[in-house]
Amino acid sequence: MKKIMLILSMIVTYSFGYIDIQPQVIGEKDGLDGEMSISASYSNGNSEESSIGTSVKGQYNAQDWLTFVIAAYNYGEANNHKSSESGLFHLRYIHHTSDKNYDWEVYAQSEFNPFQDLKERSLMGVGLRKKFDNYFDKFYMGLGIMYTYREPDIITEVDLVLKRVKINSYISLKKTFSENLSITYLGYYQPTVDDLSDFSSSQILQFTTPLAEAVNLSLNLIYKYNDTPYSGIEKDDFNAKISIKYEF
Repeated sequence: MKKIMLILSMIVTYSFGYIDIQPQVIGEKDGLDGEMSISASYSNGNSEESSIGTSVKGQYNAQDWLTFVIAAYNYGEANNHKSSESGLFHLRYIHHTSDKNYDWEVYAQSEFNPFQDLKERSLMGVGLRKKFDNYFDKFYMGLGIMYTYREPDIITEVDLVLKRVKINSYISLKKTFSENLSITYLGYYQPTVDDLSDFSSSQILQFTTPLAEAVNLSLNLIYKYNDTPYSGIEKDDFNAKISIKYEF
């Protein structure tokens, strides 16, 4: 515990709890399991800044299917004024096809981030994924279609509610190099069906090392791109986040 608290006290950059993003394999586990991630930061000098974030994941595993839910929230202050806030809720169900060569999946997500002028972004989708055996411990590719709804904090003639149907494609993989280091990658590419030049994407690279039994430390490098952000918001965004994760 002292080691964990020491690491938390050393985190001085903006960060929030980040859940393990490794591919979920049907039949790998049995019954219920979960994960909780938390991080915090504080600095006091020319300016006083603090932030705290947490993520929780619950999953149920059966022989031919699995389902999981993720909830995440982040809050930050600078000089006693709110400087960041965001939240996310994700639900996914994955099931083997009859021949078990593919998995089909359905999912829904809702999130908000007022500091990116995002009052609400919700989506629902369906798709197929396939597992590949190669150099990596786990490697999946997925393809599907989804409906998205995006609403700004204030609707104007420029910043409108956007309703779109998008192609959803992704790669998910994990590679273990030693008992002290594993790397996980999750990348999405999501073009709009009737305008392929309008797309969003995200890339997450996660480095994980164990601290104790069922406790891991992760460094998450996250790059996101949106071709049509709201006014005053950059198209791309990069973050480096550190988190402590506990599996139960």
